[in-house]
Amino acid sequence: MTGEPLASRSVMPSTVQCARDHLVSVLRRRRDVRDGEIARPTCWIDAYHSRDNGLTWDFLSKVADIEGNNGNPPSLARLQDGRLCAAYGYRGAPFGLRARLSDDEGLTWGEEIILREDGRTWDLGYPRMIQRPDGKLVTVYYHTTAEDPEQHIAATIWEADNK
Repeated sequence: MTGEPLASRSVMPSTVQCARDHLVSVLRRRRDVRDGEIARPTCWIDAYHSRDNGLTWDFLSKVADIEGNNGNPPSLARLQDGRLCAAYGYRGAPFGLRARLSDDEGLTWGEEIILREDGRTWDLGYPRMIQRPDGKLVTVYYHTTAEDPEQHIAATIWEADNK
């Protein structure tokens, strides 16, 4: 049967505190659907929020669609100016790292920001991110390129556009 759900998951959250009892989490999502004899994965990142310090959670928005190959867990940071930034590995061609910004605590997300798109294979990502005191973001992840074909830890230091 076409379109029959086989499996679904929500894993590997990254959470920030927006106010005293307000939390926002982004999660790695995957749903496998049968397409004839083939199981096809659909992978994306969703945002959820809690206004009671994590007791209950509600869907907030879809952050990004991520091409196949099992998706990638996001990293979420609350910036000094109050915006949220979600970074994630992109496992579709061209392979690399991407990010999106939200200025309404995850309700909507801006255009995709390509941090790099020189991955040798889809096997990359798992970012972690912080903002330095000077405002620059540091996004750390594992990566491989044609010039450096061994898996290695890499970092991209970048600036989110100002409001």
